[in-house]
Amino acid sequence: MEYFEQLITEMVDDLQGEVAPGEEFTFTYQGQKFVGRIYERFNGHLVVAFEAEVCTTKFSRAKQELINRLNGQLPFTVFKVSKATGGEHTILATHALSVATINVEQLMESLDSIAFQVAEQRSVLSRTPEQSPKVEDVFHDEVDDKLDDEEDGGSKSAQRARKASVRKPTATTGQVLKNLRRLVGLEPVKLEVERLVAAREFSNARVDGGLPAIEQSPHLVFTGNPGTGKTTVARMVADLYKALGILKKGHVVEADCSKLIASYIGQTPIKTRRLCEEARGGVLFIDEAYGLSGHQHKGYGPEAIETLLKFMEDNRGDIVVIVAGYPTEMQGFLDANPGLRSRFDVVIDFPDYSGDELGKIFDLYLDEFKLELTSEAREKVCSYVDSLPRGRGFGNGRAMRNLFNEVVRRHSVWAGRNGVIAEADLRIIPAEVIPEPVNDKELATTGHRGVYL
Repeated sequence: MEYFEQLITEMVDDLQGEVAPGEEFTFTYQGQKFVGRIYERFNGHLVVAFEAEVCTTKFSRAKQELINRLNGQLPFTVFKVSKATGGEHTILATHALSVATINVEQLMESLDSIAFQVAEQRSVLSRTPEQSPKVEDVFHDEVDDKLDDEEDGGSKSAQRARKASVRKPTATTGQVLKNLRRLVGLEPVKLEVERLVAAREFSNARVDGGLPAIEQSPHLVFTGNPGTGKTTVARMVADLYKALGILKKGHVVEADCSKLIASYIGQTPIKTRRLCEEARGGVLFIDEAYGLSGHQHKGYGPEAIETLLKFMEDNRGDIVVIVAGYPTEMQGFLDANPGLRSRFDVVIDFPDYSGDELGKIFDLYLDEFKLELTSEAREKVCSYVDSLPRGRGFGNGRAMRNLFNEVVRRHSVWAGRNGVIAEADLRIIPAEVIPEPVNDKELATTGHRGVYL
């Protein structure tokens, strides 16, 4: 008991009242007002309960449905309703902990979770019936027409669930494949994607002929170093799946682990589900997905994986998930949960670009902006590209973009050196502005090859 009293005193602000069994005390934490109360259970066990007011509002069956759903999924917060004056009700967010076993981490998780949920749910739970609070405002699920009618006064209102900005691809399968073949390098990737298309078209032909479809998982794993075109190909796969009838919309929601994982226990499933809802009808592309199975997210990653797998299972045919990252780490990610390998059975490896392919990528930037290299400048670009280290952190296509930006900056300074810029200087890049290859001695001293990577 003394330890808890010391703990709560050190952690909160404006503590008032006695921290003792049967007594009520109030305090402020993270800007939120709390009420605490210690009570004794029948077995003599002391428990402390914290509560914070969410709102005072007119109550309805729809709000009770929402509260029931919240209480079924949040481990650190329970919502309860008490009668208030004037026919209104007060909604409180609460949680209880054992005084005997409480520690700093448990106390912080509990108070953080309550404060987060108060801020998160207040706007939804405080709405009047005319403002139509719905279950999907928190969970983004389908709700019964009866529940909608109760809140809308008998008339349907527009669904307000968050939606992604959806591009509507209209390209045919042949057009998308043609664009894919135009990409520099990536020959193994092109082959795998064309095999995916062939398998789907074959399955569609079987169905048209009255034969059962041969269903294959549409979810994919992209492995490779940064800058190898994984995001670009993910967008093309979305277009292909739309053209093949696998997806209704074909948009892409791009995310990393931070978009799926929240700061507090119990919030990650809600955050992950929201992101999945955004991607419904299209592709959810998760870069560096192996972070979900690592230790950098306080153990919340498995919650995100479980939520993701359940959403994929419950919404077959309505979402495609593509996960990407370094090859070795992605193998570890697939081993983190038994359900991952069964759903992600197609792994496409993106190889690093060769020196010639990097040169072609650099040329694409030149063509886009109508720039030309002198023969000497081209030789220096080739020498520079050949000098790039091909380790784990190699930037591939991004390195060429960075090199192009640096060359443009140098060219601008060089062209304006005399205050008068000739017409040829606007488009022809001389050798003087191309960075020199960095030797191994300089690399060892600086840790990198110049500022271009």
